[in-house]
Amino acid sequence: MMSVVFSNFAAIMSTYNKPPLTYDQQIELLLNRGLIIDDVDKAKKTLANISYYRLSAYMLPFKKNVGGKIIDVFRYGTKWDDIYNLYKFDRKLRLLVFDAIERIEVAVRTQIVYQLSLKYGSHWQDDNSIFLPPQTKTLRNGTTQTVDIYSELQQHIKEQVENNKAETFIVHYKETYETPSNPPSWMCVEIMFFNHLSKICSQLKNRADQSSISNYFSLPPRIFNSWLHTVNYVRNICAHHSRLWNRDFNIVPERLDFSKTKVWISDPETAKRSKLYYFLCMVNYFLQTINPRSSFTSRLKELLKQYPVAKISAMGFPQNWEKEAIWITK
Repeated sequence: MMSVVFSNFAAIMSTYNKPPLTYDQQIELLLNRGLIIDDVDKAKKTLANISYYRLSAYMLPFKKNVGGKIIDVFRYGTKWDDIYNLYKFDRKLRLLVFDAIERIEVAVRTQIVYQLSLKYGSHWQDDNSIFLPPQTKTLRNGTTQTVDIYSELQQHIKEQVENNKAETFIVHYKETYETPSNPPSWMCVEIMFFNHLSKICSQLKNRADQSSISNYFSLPPRIFNSWLHTVNYVRNICAHHSRLWNRDFNIVPERLDFSKTKVWISDPETAKRSKLYYFLCMVNYFLQTINPRSSFTSRLKELLKQYPVAKISAMGFPQNWEKEAIWITK
């Protein structure tokens, strides 16, 4: 029976046989599909610097939809500039978001070090007792994964101390001090990846330790940990120059119902948490603590105004979003 299943599966599979195309052939293909290209030479130069495959993701919103299926024909009147402007919008959006994430990341690093160092001393990262013991989790695909943040941190710190010659403070510590073998936490946390920060906050054994960090950002620990996980996910999207603007997030942040101290959206229950708009609200919420005078809101509005080709509905923006208190510039 199993062989029949595999046989049927193989029967419906096909072989990829699309040949590589020259820039001229790529232009010809787009023209044949109904795209208007006013300046062919300029379009070819763009294709020489931005691959056809990368741009193809920005072509999809302009293609015809027949019976719920997108076909390789552009809607009437679609121009090359429409696609390229959408690409430019997404690039500038990623830069704006990444800049805000940098501020969040630095603040989270600071609070982790500050809160835990005052409570447990300079080398709390070497204290196994403050972290949850190793846990085995079952993933969606049925496989299991062991989470052992203490061992993971120790391995990472060891590798950095032995091999990182770019950070002068690591080199100085190694050359100056024999014990402890690991530098103090304020050095170690600086060289940790962002996903380590998220794991530290979620894997602290005592809830009071989690709260001491999350309270600074006016968030409950569970939501704070969830939001950090999503921030790390979006950070990776931005760092790899991947499409952001209309993406459905694989890692969906938990819902914040209300806030006693910060401005939040008025109807969180209906917000599409898998879309970009909710994430932008999260960023704005963080910045109210980290940088209350941030220009994030005004820069976002200006970017959306500059590129109307990017439909805000595809990003999960609700109607009249600009009237939400969180987006009103004081």
